[in-house]
Amino acid sequence: MKNKVVFIGMPGCGKSTIGRLVSEELKINFIDMDNYIENMTSKTIPELFEHGENYFRDFESLACRELAKEGKAIISSGGGVVKRKENIDILKEESFIIFIDRPLEELLGDVDISKRPLLKEGREKIIKLYEERYELYRLCADKIIRNDREIGNIVNEIKEVILDNLEMN
Repeated sequence: MKNKVVFIGMPGCGKSTIGRLVSEELKINFIDMDNYIENMTSKTIPELFEHGENYFRDFESLACRELAKEGKAIISSGGGVVKRKENIDILKEESFIIFIDRPLEELLGDVDISKRPLLKEGREKIIKLYEERYELYRLCADKIIRNDREIGNIVNEIKEVILDNLEMN
């Protein structure tokens, strides 16, 4: 049985916030993949993107391989982790993948684009990424959770899914 949960979804959908809350409640290690990559490379995500998106994606793939070896964990992935099939294949081996599906209107309303290299172009880029990735998220997910209500309810739903489907005790 799988012993990790990986959250996927658009930038700003709530992967890290929800992941931290779920991990605190279940007392399971939380790993933010972007932070993991920054620690691995001693560079920020924007600095890595200065060398091109593929340069960053190579480190993201390496992080997927390394994190697949982790014990029990809740992992918040980067929004583009689904762009490489190898990443999902690696993560699916040991992880239950949950797509945090936040409505586009809400993403457009409050995503802080200053910290997200791919979103520098603003609203149009968010819409484009959403259109490119939405179906990928759906196809990769073992479970889809809508982030369109009170966060406590979302956390409780995810906890139930985890306890019903994973070996986390």
